[in-house]
Amino acid sequence: MSHTITDIVCPIDCVKAGCDEPDFLDKHSTFVITLLGSFGACLGVIFTYFLKSRCRTIKTCCFTCDRDVIEIKQDNIEIKNID
Repeated sequence: MSHTITDIVCPIDCVKAGCDEPDFLDKHSTFVITLLGSFGACLGVIFTYFLKSRCRTIKTCCFTCDRDVIEIKQDNIEIKNID
């Protein structure tokens, strides 16, 4: 049985026939990791702002917090330079 060049339609079809198609996560894993990292960084910035805020009530679209804010006291502190 001899094959001629006209019998092969496309050699790439032979290669693809043995492999399964990769799923979404295999194709786009870098994008998903970047998206999750960006989302986590944004949440970190928002929660850091909440911690440094002097507000007693914080309201966002899905989060409400009532808290006691520690008062900052201004004490008379003398700083002496030792020469």
